[in-house]
Amino acid sequence: MRLLDYLFGFVALLGLVCTGWWAVYQSANTPVNLQARLQANANAALTEQGFDWAGVRMHGQRAELTGKAPSIDAIDAAAETVLTSSGAGGVLLGGVTMVQSGVGTAPPVSPYVWRAIKTHSGDYILIGHVPSRTIRADLMGEAASHAGDAAVEDRMQLANGAPAANWQGMARLALERLAELDSGEVRLQDKTVRLRGISMDTATRARISADVANVTAPFRGEPFLRGPALWSAVHGEGELVLSGKVATEAERAEILAIAKQYYARSVRDEMQVAGNPHPGWLEGVRVGLPHFAHFQSGEMAFDPEETGLSFEGEASGSTIAYLQQDLATVSGPYPVTVFTDTVQVDVDEIRGIDFEADPVAACQSAFDAVMETNKVNFETGLANLTRESGQTLDKVMTVSQRCAPDLVFEVGGHTDATGAREANIALSEARARAVRDYMVSAGFSPSRLTVIGYGPDEAVQSNDTEDGRAKNRRIGFKVRERSE
Repeated sequence: MRLLDYLFGFVALLGLVCTGWWAVYQSANTPVNLQARLQANANAALTEQGFDWAGVRMHGQRAELTGKAPSIDAIDAAAETVLTSSGAGGVLLGGVTMVQSGVGTAPPVSPYVWRAIKTHSGDYILIGHVPSRTIRADLMGEAASHAGDAAVEDRMQLANGAPAANWQGMARLALERLAELDSGEVRLQDKTVRLRGISMDTATRARISADVANVTAPFRGEPFLRGPALWSAVHGEGELVLSGKVATEAERAEILAIAKQYYARSVRDEMQVAGNPHPGWLEGVRVGLPHFAHFQSGEMAFDPEETGLSFEGEASGSTIAYLQQDLATVSGPYPVTVFTDTVQVDVDEIRGIDFEADPVAACQSAFDAVMETNKVNFETGLANLTRESGQTLDKVMTVSQRCAPDLVFEVGGHTDATGAREANIALSEARARAVRDYMVSAGFSPSRLTVIGYGPDEAVQSNDTEDGRAKNRRIGFKVRERSE
């Protein structure tokens, strides 16, 4: 009997050891496995809910939320997602018991841009930066209340940097005014409200224009509303659409030829030969359509009764600048309006640069990469920028906008060693100032730019060859923190 007792005792002890081993190494609710399961569940829930900026590290059943949050309410929402990612849980049931925040704040976005588009079919598209999820939901609800049975598409992103004013109230007001138009777009960029669109009713256009022009400070309103156009060119999905009325077949053929010459993709001709001639209007088309063909989006229109020739939409800074320069030479009988927004261009040279890891070094690397393979050109012996520099200047503007907002830039001019040193220093400074002035005219803050002329003093190649002298004639950028 004693032997049997020993045998049962040994079996019980062995079972206890096996149970303990399973409890420590195999059970889902042991510390060694519970922590891994909770961490996996929390990170998966964050990804599913769109918190791509956030991550979780588990310390037992206590979660630490990490990342750079785009807004305060995004931190709260992410923490709630983590807390419920493994059910109600708790200490005994194996859930997350606490969420502690190790989250930093993402750098503010500048410029801070939000847009709403109302299409000709009545659909709404909301694009750009919003300060919080709550405001995002509110604007979607406001758009839906105006859309009726039409669609409302959300392309908004949370971001820091909204002006310290009633941003939400201004965005709602802009949506309300947009809803009264037949079609159009409103852009809220920092503290500027720009509304453009079409309304068939003259009184409605006048009232809405007055409302936008007189928005409450510190916001500033810029409206451009018009009625139906006699003729227009519109950027569609991969095509340029020409429509409306022209007076003769010759006008139609000339406009179509210009569009096909300057627009790289498909041109659709829906123009009709009808109506009365409008002497002088075609001069504006000859000058403006080649530039408008390079817009990213928008409409070029002719309304002889009210707004004349107008250009609306988005384009690179150089495209808009050269359009305005050329339109200044047009002496036709109709007014000309350019109501456009500058957009950044794609810059292959800076792909892969992390602008957040080391902001100063990253920004300097980006400028260096662009200026290594691109050049800013001037007229011989002068500080006048040539139009061949447009693509380079567009890339410079993109880099400057990608860099952290607390950084400042020195624009440096350099020459070769030909001629007197003092004259070269003066010329190099004038050229650097021309680049600085261009950047300011394109919307960059003048307080972040300084100018210096180095003349021939910082040559990168020998001045003994033409190739070396050409490389020494250049514009360069030096990046510094504002306190330096």
